[in-house]
Amino acid sequence: MSIQRKAPPGMKKLVWRITLDAPNGKWVDPATIVRPRVDVPERHSNTWAMSSFELTYGLDATEFSDTVPAELMDELFKKPTDRE
Repeated sequence: MSIQRKAPPGMKKLVWRITLDAPNGKWVDPATIVRPRVDVPERHSNTWAMSSFELTYGLDATEFSDTVPAELMDELFKKPTDRE
């Protein structure tokens, strides 16, 4: 069972933060926290690490309208026959 207490009116909500400036931690107002902007280099990789990185920081998806002709798909993925 979780007990949630609301702060009295007029009191700020504070969070405990550990930073380089305060390695032991300190109370800070979440509204004043400055989040650094992360510039992600444009890279194309099919590894799980890059996928995790993209899920964490976001990614740009590009959809192409090019399609593979049906004849080529049939040639590439034809069903196996008994004897050819």
